[in-house]
Amino acid sequence: MPRWLEVHLPDRRVLEHPWPKEEVWRAGRYRTVRTLLDLGAARVDPLGEENPLVFVAGPLAGTTFSNANRLSVGAKSPLTGGVKESNSGGTLAFAMGQWGIAGFTLFGRAPDWVVLVIGEKGVRFLDGREFLGQGTYATVAELRRRFPKAAVAAIGPVGEYQGLLAGISITDTDGLPGRIAGRGGLGAVMGAKRVKAIVIENPGTPPREKKKFFDELRTYGKLLRENPVTGDYYPKIGTAGMADYQNVAGGLPVRNFRAGRFTEGPIPIGGEALRELILKRDGQGTPTHACMPGCIIRCSNRYPDAEGRLLVSPLEYETIGLVGSNCGLGELDAIARVNREANDLGVDTIELGATFGVAMDAGLAEWGDLEWMLGVTEELRRGTPEGKRFAQGAYRLGQALGHARVPTVRKQAISAYDPRVVEGTGVTYMTSQQGADHTTGNPARVETFEMSLDEVMKLSFDYQVKSAALDALGLCYMSAAVAEEAIPVVAEAIADRHDVRLPENYFAELGREVLRLELAFNRAAGLPEVEPLPRFFYDEPLPPTNRRARLDPQVVAQFWRRFLEGPGS
Repeated sequence: MPRWLEVHLPDRRVLEHPWPKEEVWRAGRYRTVRTLLDLGAARVDPLGEENPLVFVAGPLAGTTFSNANRLSVGAKSPLTGGVKESNSGGTLAFAMGQWGIAGFTLFGRAPDWVVLVIGEKGVRFLDGREFLGQGTYATVAELRRRFPKAAVAAIGPVGEYQGLLAGISITDTDGLPGRIAGRGGLGAVMGAKRVKAIVIENPGTPPREKKKFFDELRTYGKLLRENPVTGDYYPKIGTAGMADYQNVAGGLPVRNFRAGRFTEGPIPIGGEALRELILKRDGQGTPTHACMPGCIIRCSNRYPDAEGRLLVSPLEYETIGLVGSNCGLGELDAIARVNREANDLGVDTIELGATFGVAMDAGLAEWGDLEWMLGVTEELRRGTPEGKRFAQGAYRLGQALGHARVPTVRKQAISAYDPRVVEGTGVTYMTSQQGADHTTGNPARVETFEMSLDEVMKLSFDYQVKSAALDALGLCYMSAAVAEEAIPVVAEAIADRHDVRLPENYFAELGREVLRLELAFNRAAGLPEVEPLPRFFYDEPLPPTNRRARLDPQVVAQFWRRFLEGPGS
């Protein structure tokens, strides 16, 4: 039976509870918000010791069921002031599943810095002071030297001093801290608890599964391989292909969202260019790779430098959009250098790129000034006053500079989809209780210009339900392309693994319940149900489409309430 751990940091007390099998499918993002609500976290100080930090795996974690080893990390966000679930690939959820750990909650604040080690001897507390000031690469390398093949979650220097850019870095299948639960400043919450890293030891022998489970695993894999998106496009191009698409569509962030197209011809920082460059430089010929065990889609990558040595893994679309075109950087090597520094600092590249863009827009640097950007990352590393100013994110830097043109919703940076063109995602920015986060519902390839506003809102809300359900099941969002066919297969796999039957409409029910719980949390925190887009999205036409936002906050709010309270709720 899965178990849940309560780790009380002040007195190093650890409580363990068996997890009811009938609850195993209400995992991931569902369990983060449910736990936070039950603990009354809506009204606490996000950086105070009362804010719990929750780590949850999915019901199929610990197996090689493709895409099923996503990790959900939840807390009250110090960036938005509301609920936050930050989602990551990598190996931590896989290791949790292999130990039979459904999730764990960190309570309070350690008297001094610690590293938590979870394994055969339960939970151990190691002295974390020796790692202070270190980047995530050095921290993870040393911890994996001491604990071979372990999964590690760590924060970098920015998390230590509670900068709101900070995420929680997770080891990938190569043992590098390349995956990150990045959004919402949850690395600052971990820093406030004085936890530098969490190590989950390699259990050695994986748990045994029923033969029928492997039948479902193979059926699910077949669905992924036969789908043109998950079986062909993503394994070849990866997420960076979205840059090619959005550049043509005119929805790419360019120079602080002042334009939607970076180049008229093929974009030199898109997925096609990235694949060609990796194949040219990488003797192994691996332009894409799996970020977590068992993944068939393999939409991640390993980016080499000019000598063929690994520079960073991965270089994803969101980084290309926010650090690249949004800041006027037109070379993949330049974006990769900033990405490498961001990974070592343990910060969210979406928030970092938006913060750079606001500063450049305000005149602090010229567009495309790589050396200035690297200089800021050094200030962030050292924790200087200037570094700490940038560490608070785009919204707060804009306030400090007196610069009103800041692309945020709920004080969180907008992802790499301009809502004047990618309207369905714009509705998601406004209505998601997570803040401007594309992963909560992103119909990025759906043309909406001929749709009514009601149709655009329905599109967004359907995607939000699907995303919430996938997050709650520990499944990667990239599997959304096969979700309809996969829903019964996933249910059977969970049933066979845990000896539990799921309701017939479990998927939509789970997604809607997540959205309702998140809304309840933010209401308790005193936050509005819907946030408008920044004013400039409504006032300024976006070249080359010359479209303005048409997403009226009051109309969206009314539709949102009806949607959540309607059939199936």
